[in-house]
Amino acid sequence: MSPKTIAVAVAALAGTVALAHLAYAGAPVTLNMATGSADCTVSWTKNGVTFKPLTPGSNASAFLDKDATGTVTIDLTAVGNPVTLADSVYIRTAAKGGFTLTDTAGHYVQATNLEGSLSGDSTFVVQTDSDPAGTRIPVYNIPTRPQITPFVQSVVPPRVDLALSDIRMSVLPEFATVMNQTFGDGSIQPGDRFGTCTAQTSS
Repeated sequence: MSPKTIAVAVAALAGTVALAHLAYAGAPVTLNMATGSADCTVSWTKNGVTFKPLTPGSNASAFLDKDATGTVTIDLTAVGNPVTLADSVYIRTAAKGGFTLTDTAGHYVQATNLEGSLSGDSTFVVQTDSDPAGTRIPVYNIPTRPQITPFVQSVVPPRVDLALSDIRMSVLPEFATVMNQTFGDGSIQPGDRFGTCTAQTSS
């Protein structure tokens, strides 16, 4: 092989490596979520109000958000730095599941079909005895970033699993209004802790 041919081959190889590198380096990549679920334990209680999961979770006070779809964004250039890698994660998702709260008079609040993000702008379709058709409203946010543990299965092509814990649900005003209208003033306040979740995804 002539020196010129070798030079062309090396240049081509370098270009291929550069393209492969650009496929994941220099900026976060956004991956489609293959599987995902969240197990959420509701800590809010009120005398005379009964919690019932529509999709049972890990305990009697838990419901499961399941069959999640959406996207996971992560900066794989930080794969050697676990803290930076975890801090780069952003999730946008929709999931099935939910719960019902019912009092002894038959008043109820039912929340289903999560749509939201890791930032916590989470909405559900909320049905009540005064709004049986239901309205999608904000239910909770996540005031503190949860613990996130990424498991990078492959960089090229990118494949990442995530485990999340200590996802704290803080009640938003719209949901507090519905709860107080249904179960009486003072039942819950904006900012109150509603519960805590753990979650896992594969992308």
